[in-house]
Amino acid sequence: MLMALAAPFADPPAGPVVCGAVAVALFGWSVAYLYLMRTRPRTWVWVVDVAVMCALCLAQPLLVDPALLLRMLGWVSPVASVAVVALQWHVRPLPGALAAAAVCVAFVVGAALAPGVTVGQALAVGGIWTAVEVGLSRLVRRLVQRGGEVADERMARRFAAEREAELARARRAEQRAHWATVHDTAASTLLMVGLGGVDGREPWLREQVARDVAALNGATTPAGCLQDVVRRAVEGARIPVDLRAAGDLWLPEAAAGAVGGAVAEALENVARHARTRNAQVGAVVDAGRVRVTVSDAGRGFDPARVPAGRVGLALSVTERMAGAGGRAVVRSAPGEGTEVRLEWPR
Repeated sequence: MLMALAAPFADPPAGPVVCGAVAVALFGWSVAYLYLMRTRPRTWVWVVDVAVMCALCLAQPLLVDPALLLRMLGWVSPVASVAVVALQWHVRPLPGALAAAAVCVAFVVGAALAPGVTVGQALAVGGIWTAVEVGLSRLVRRLVQRGGEVADERMARRFAAEREAELARARRAEQRAHWATVHDTAASTLLMVGLGGVDGREPWLREQVARDVAALNGATTPAGCLQDVVRRAVEGARIPVDLRAAGDLWLPEAAAGAVGGAVAEALENVARHARTRNAQVGAVVDAGRVRVTVSDAGRGFDPARVPAGRVGLALSVTERMAGAGGRAVVRSAPGEGTEVRLEWPR
C-alpha cells in the first residue's frame, strides 16, 4: 500500500491528482479489508477485493507510466499480486485459482492497452509472474498445512501413549495398594488364626477384625497429626510398645495412611517374627521432616536373604512410603534386632 501512496509521484498518464485519489481510495479499502477479514470474514469481502484488484489492473493505462510498466517497475503489479497471493491462505483452491486467473487476465488486458505494450510483453511483465507466485503460495500453504497435520497426529499419538501409560501406572498402583491392604488386614489375621497364634479370646482381636473389614470396604486413614496417626497404629499392636514422640506435624491423607500403615505392618512383623516381648516406636519432627522408627531387640534377619514371596516390608512399608513421597529404610542383622525408619518430608 505504501507503493500506491507513492504512485502519484511516478508521472502517471492521468496525472498525479487522479492517481492520488485512486491511491487514497485503495489505501482506505485495504484498511477496511483487513478489518473485515479479521473480524467478520465473509465471502463477499474477498470477492469485492478481487474486483477492486481487477479494476486497478484494467486502469493501468491511466495509472502507470508505460516505460515503468515495461521495466517491471509499475506499482499496480505488486499490489495486485500480493493481494491474490495472500488470498490463497484464506480460501479453498478452486476459488483461489479463479480469483488469481481473473486478476491475471485483467492485468494482461490492462497492460496491453497501455501505449507501446504488446500482449506478450504484458504477459511477461506481470501475468506469468503473478500466476507463478499464486502457485507457489498455494504450495507453501499446503506444505504448512500438511506439516501441522503431521505434528498434530504425532502429538495425539504421544498424548494417547502417555495417557495409556499413566492409566497403566494408576492401575498397577491401585492393584498394589489393594494387595497391601489385603496383606495388612485379612491375610495377616487369617494367618495368625491358621497358625494357632490366637485362640479367639484376645481382647484386641475383635477391634482388629473390625479394622480389617473397614479397610477392605475402602476406608482410608484420615489426615491428622503425626502423634495421633502413630498412636492409632500403636494401639492396634499385638505386643507392648514403648512410644516416644517429640514434636508434631499435620499429615495429609496420603502421608497419614502411609505412615500409619507402615508402622502397623512393622509392629505386626515384630509380633510375628522377632520373638521378643516388646517394641519401641519413636516419632520426631525435625525441620519439617517426619521421622518414625520402629525397632526391636529380637532375633533380626538378613534383608538380602528375604524370600521373594515375602512382600510385607517391600509392599506394605517401602512401597507404601514411596507412594506418599517418603521413604523407608530397613536395618537388621541376625541376632541384632531390627529397625525400620520411616521418613516423610513436609
